[in-house]
Amino acid sequence: MRRWRRRWRPEWTVRCFDSGCCGLAGNFGFQPGHLQVSVDCAERVLLPRLRESAVDTVVVADGFSCRTQIHQLDSGGREGVHLAEVLAAALHDDPAPAGQPPERAYGRRPTPPPAAASLAALAAGAAAVTASARWHRASRSARRRER
Repeated sequence: MRRWRRRWRPEWTVRCFDSGCCGLAGNFGFQPGHLQVSVDCAERVLLPRLRESAVDTVVVADGFSCRTQIHQLDSGGREGVHLAEVLAAALHDDPAPAGQPPERAYGRRPTPPPAAASLAALAAGAAAVTASARWHRASRSARRRER
């Protein structure tokens, strides 16, 4: 606990938006016919506040849906980070790069693989499922013939 007290930054100010919901609400925003409602909810408070926030403002969004919504819509290039990522960065004195949004340091995420690699993995998975289904069908047929 002492270690945390030494490293806590008292100059941090916490502001909570009175926005209610980011608009994605789990899979609601992904369902057919809900996109515009989802975007309108996010544009009500969340996205304008993110676009006007200072560069050194940390955007904390604990919910996966909220971070997805911030990432996919026009949030002024900002990304949401989980509170645990912010606390881990504070414990390790992991400073954000000067002049860049803090989530670049706090929310380190692996870069997604190129589309070709994703397509190859999908094709390999489909081939494995097909081979497994054929093997299962063949072994079931062989058992029936044995009876």
